Amino acid sequence: MIIDKIEIQKIPIKLNAPFKTALREVQVLDVIRVAITFTNGIIGIGEAAPTKVITGDTEERIISDITTRFAPFLMGQTVDTSCTLLDEMDQLVEGHSSAKAAIDIALHDALAKAANLPLYRFLGGTSQSLETDFTISIGTPEKMCHDAQEKVHSGFKSLKIKLGLGTIDEEVAKIRRINQHLQGQIPFRIDANQGWTKEEAVQILHEWQDIPIDFVEQPVNAADFAGLKYVTEHTTVPIMADESVFSYQDAKRLIEEKCCDAINIKLMKSGGIREGRKIFALAQAHHIPVMVGSMIEGYGGMAAAAHFALGMAKVRYIDLDVPFMWDTTNISATQQGVIVKPGELIVTDALGIGIGE
Repeated sequence: MIIDKIEIQKIPIKLNAPFKTALREVQVLDVIRVAITFTNGIIGIGEAAPTKVITGDTEERIISDITTRFAPFLMGQTVDTSCTLLDEMDQLVEGHSSAKAAIDIALHDALAKAANLPLYRFLGGTSQSLETDFTISIGTPEKMCHDAQEKVHSGFKSLKIKLGLGTIDEEVAKIRRINQHLQGQIPFRIDANQGWTKEEAVQILHEWQDIPIDFVEQPVNAADFAGLKYVTEHTTVPIMADESVFSYQDAKRLIEEKCCDAINIKLMKSGGIREGRKIFALAQAHHIPVMVGSMIEGYGGMAAAAHFALGMAKVRYIDLDVPFMWDTTNISATQQGVIVKPGELIVTDALGIGIGE
């Protein structure tokens, strides 16, 4: 297939409630959608979500990357199932992973359409549904308990709790209070979003030995691999790397240096599906559990993440709850690409990522 045209547009996404972490607060965002048209008439759809505090990518930078850097390189190029063209594109600039992810998703969408398959099947998956957790954003203890109870009642079987802004005592008390409120019936996945020092992390985790916790995600600064390793070595609670792992090389170093117990793959960090698959294969080879997560994203990005997770088949944890956060008033299933049920995300059998052009 030969690339004939590349177009972009902003897609406004409104959330049904503010979402707050140790790094930012989000209620409304614009995602950047790219449409790549091929000479055979197929159109591939991809998206990038601006998440400056994690990827460094702003809305303006994503638009500039696609229009002035990547589009001129891609025009007239031939794309096949090997997707080696993406490796060449990656060499144009280091980082800038969100714009790369948008292009990567669009190419995979087009390849799946050319094969007359939904993307999850093109990637080797068979199931159409995922069981996801739901993320409780930072708030007062009362608000977090209320939100947690509400999500459990609505059908979620695991919760991801955002922390990272409080004192040691406050962080410890929040989880204890939520656990007591839920009578210990739900396992927690705790995300500090780089909010603690290594010493604080070890002290906090020591206080949660009697609480059901699947893992603690990114307790220390993303660049502090030694700190991450220290926490991993000094607690029995599994430690997951998120902001520390963007690329295959990051994952390789984390695994070789035994810095963590698990890895979170997000397409906006990895630069798309191709690099995400490489990271997943590496983790599988070393028996490291993987979670597929996302930023606060739009319809195309979340559909692609769901198809990617289904295509990898042996993903241990799923953190793709953003579709439950969208304000979907007047938004059809064809526009969303996924169907939501309590605690469950379902992709359709539409071709590619299932997003209407």
